[in-house]
Amino acid sequence: MNTYVLCLKLINKPCLVVGGGDVAERKVQTLHAAGARITVIACEINAKLRQFTEEHAIALLVREVREEDFKEKLLIIAATDDRETNRWIAEQARRAGALVNVVDSPEESDFYVPATFSRGDLTIAIATNGKIPALSRRIREQLEEQFGNEYESYLQLLEPAREAIYKCSAYTADGKIRLIEELLDLPLLRLLKEDRQDEARQIIHVFLKTHGV
Repeated sequence: MNTYVLCLKLINKPCLVVGGGDVAERKVQTLHAAGARITVIACEINAKLRQFTEEHAIALLVREVREEDFKEKLLIIAATDDRETNRWIAEQARRAGALVNVVDSPEESDFYVPATFSRGDLTIAIATNGKIPALSRRIREQLEEQFGNEYESYLQLLEPAREAIYKCSAYTADGKIRLIEELLDLPLLRLLKEDRQDEARQIIHVFLKTHGV
């Protein structure tokens, strides 16, 4: 089964999480980090999730989920510990035109949440189409060691250089792409890993000046 991978902007978008346990807690935390407008519904809420909703002013309804709860939601996550309830949530979500993730059933899900980690604006995601999430997490842990905090500074340095290149009228579109490829070949990461940011900035400055940017 093929999936379409994308990064979704959820700032102030209405999302629903049904469930009050550890899994629901993790889902709420990641949605909140993305800026979503979240509603949590469950008959029982664990202490950490209750505290998190209170601290971040997240709507919390301690009751059974109802059909009207699914209206005008963009994403819905079924995270209860009851198989039939999760199945029913998936059905209601689709009737309401929302995308649904069923935590215990990849087959009933419209989307999967990959294992991710970030280094500033760099985000790396690993997914197994919902088949083996534990493998995704293990690969993420391995990649976290490979891509250190220096990548956050790396992107911060590259962004203004990229903008300058794209604004430069001396190059064609293909020429600008080639120039950015050359920019990526500079030994910046090694310098940033050694906390030599000023030297890295100077190298970029000389590179741009040499190429008339």
